Amino acid sequence: MRINDIEYIEVEVFDVRSSSQAMEAFSLILTEKFKENQYVPIIIGLNEAKAILGELHGRLPQRPLTHTLFADLLTEYIADYNIEFVSIDEYNEGIYYASVVIQSPTGTYFNVDARPSDAVAIALHARVPIFFKKVLFEEQMHITQKSSGHNEVSDFEDFYTAAKASPTSTHAENEWEAMSMSELKDLLQNAVDEENYELAAKIQEEINKRG
Repeated sequence: MRINDIEYIEVEVFDVRSSSQAMEAFSLILTEKFKENQYVPIIIGLNEAKAILGELHGRLPQRPLTHTLFADLLTEYIADYNIEFVSIDEYNEGIYYASVVIQSPTGTYFNVDARPSDAVAIALHARVPIFFKKVLFEEQMHITQKSSGHNEVSDFEDFYTAAKASPTSTHAENEWEAMSMSELKDLLQNAVDEENYELAAKIQEEINKRG
């Protein structure tokens, strides 16, 4: 497919996996459609990983997440506006840039700047294609063979089991003791964002202990 005279390829989400690059970071694995041995990993955060995994496996929370609010607002409540596709367009200094492409009632198209994680979550929710700039995909591409033993559903279950681990467990508290104050504050913010106030209270206790 060509967009503004630039060639793009269609990709799909193969998986979301934990990343060794940073705490609470995950790799969004995008593969060229019908070529699962060619992929590009994009580092995303915990909340974004949950949103994408939720879309992949049909396990979204009862209250709308940001990407579902955006997609539903356009597709269900604003007349004659449609999300056509999303695209990953650029890579600069370690950051990917994406767009959500929307068709207006007059038939014209406009692009909304977005993070790749948000764009992908929107695409999955709206059931529209994901395109990747071909030359960029080829520059960043990895080649591997899909493991016959890989089980996405099991990975998803493991991810949520870990995410819902008891906040009062000794293991969790031992991990908090090894964290810096900045890391604890980030963890606290994530707990508040997820409305897990019991966990947030426990993390706040650990922060308070340090004065």
